[in-house]
Amino acid sequence: MKYKLIENVLEQDKFKKLSDTFNGSYLPWFYNDSSNWGEDNNFMLTHYIYREDGEGVASELFNDILPIVLKASILSDKFNLLRIKANLYTKQEENVYHSAHTDFPELNTYTTAVYNFTTCNGGTVLFIDDKEIVIPSVENSLLIFDGNITHQGFTQTDKNNRVLLNMDFL
Repeated sequence: MKYKLIENVLEQDKFKKLSDTFNGSYLPWFYNDSSNWGEDNNFMLTHYIYREDGEGVASELFNDILPIVLKASILSDKFNLLRIKANLYTKQEENVYHSAHTDFPELNTYTTAVYNFTTCNGGTVLFIDDKEIVIPSVENSLLIFDGNITHQGFTQTDKNNRVLLNMDFL
């Protein structure tokens, strides 16, 4: 598997409830002055849900997102969680491309998954075999790819926010 894109991951009523939570005004978001640990100056906001550093579950939203996590885990055939975080990008005047990276460069075999809460003109770029594959941000879609594939996110110009879950599995 290089990558898979699954649409309509959740039933519409379940998606709407989760989307309202992640796009609502009560979720605590935390500022990051770089989208990739100092490699660029493109800010973003994050909300950690599961941390690989021994903290484990870091948000009360963990149980709410389990249907998404389980779907990603089953489709990737990886069952050990490394990290789950929600990312929020704000509307920009032009699409801002974050630095190309892998989430865990020290690991050889793992899976990354991106679940989108918003449809917008932002998205994710995968760099595979000297090609750039652009995956647009479409709500209720799940992108699963080999974790060692270099990728980058980019912001949107058409909506106030782009919200997604970033998950990594061993």
